Amino acid sequence: MGRCSLAVVLPALAAMGVQPCALPTALLSTHTGGLGRPARTDESGFISAALAHYAQLGLAFDCVYSGYLAGAVQVALVEQAFRQAPAALKLVDPVMADHGRPYASMTPEIRAAVAQLCGQADVIVPNATEAALLLEELPGPAADGTRAARHASLLLQRFPALRCAVVTGGALSDGQRGNVCAVRGRAPVFLPYSPVPQDYPGTGDLFAAVLTGGLLRGFSEAAAIRLAARFVALAAEQTLHAGADPRFGVRFEPLLGTLSHWAETPAQPCTDAVFPL
Repeated sequence: MGRCSLAVVLPALAAMGVQPCALPTALLSTHTGGLGRPARTDESGFISAALAHYAQLGLAFDCVYSGYLAGAVQVALVEQAFRQAPAALKLVDPVMADHGRPYASMTPEIRAAVAQLCGQADVIVPNATEAALLLEELPGPAADGTRAARHASLLLQRFPALRCAVVTGGALSDGQRGNVCAVRGRAPVFLPYSPVPQDYPGTGDLFAAVLTGGLLRGFSEAAAIRLAARFVALAAEQTLHAGADPRFGVRFEPLLGTLSHWAETPAQPCTDAVFPL
């Protein structure tokens, strides 16, 4: 119950013409944002068995995309998936913190394992708090666009295998919100979006899913980020106008046809301002 994690990732990828093959890390009766304590099962054993089965079948995947991981054991399973798909796009959403602090379940051991996983990825999608933690800095209380640009560049330095770092949710001094994209060999760019005055669970998962779908459809990094931000903003805006309970996330399902159309539309060139660093 609730729109987050695989509940948004699977339909978004499918709408973009990508066949998703889910390896759930855990099954929960609801998400953990204001709906009480959910029933829960750990699925590490299933992931291990599924990866062994896929290896027997000789399957080749175009992408390995990881989100929330419940422990170092599951990080090791994602690393196994990376090894089984050496040619695949490897995208990591290092879900471990927000609003200036780590999640209670994210111990230093797990955070270190997630950082190690980021070092093996092609693309990572941390929010501002997660970016600071990956760089072993003290997270700030608010997301700052200039700091996000610096962090995105530093993440490329810290993780030499990384192709692109996307730091989400930065703000400029004039209050404009946006995401920062740093691609190796280029200066970071700030990609603005229009926020709504309400937080919803699962929007980061939806953003990362659409970003992944865009990259698999051949969009550039900046174009895929703008596509993802545009879709999340549209879903959030319509959810706000409908007066829906924010605990249940954004009502994105009626917009999946729009997402399919956007995924088929050639992206416009990115003309957003480049940060001087």
